[in-house]
Amino acid sequence: MPIHHIVLLKFKRGITPADIEKVRTSLHALPSQIPAISSIKAGHKIKHPLDHDFDEGVIFVFKDEDALKDYMPHKAHRDYQAYTAPYIEDKLIFDIYTEE
Repeated sequence: MPIHHIVLLKFKRGITPADIEKVRTSLHALPSQIPAISSIKAGHKIKHPLDHDFDEGVIFVFKDEDALKDYMPHKAHRDYQAYTAPYIEDKLIFDIYTEE
């Protein structure tokens, strides 16, 4: 059963648009580096009273739980986390099973 791995990112105050673009570029490179990722969608938030000040959202799709488990320790994923850590104040991660 497919899994949607949903990640919300809150950027640190004071980072530049160029810094945000670095995060986005490195994020969009992940599917070419990690075969377990079936697809990825990402974008900037639409302001909402309950958005808890998160700035960006990402949805990774994995074919099953085994693929998600392969992704988590993957070197490219760990490298992405280390590279983007200086720009990220907080994140929220939520995984759901879907029918598609």
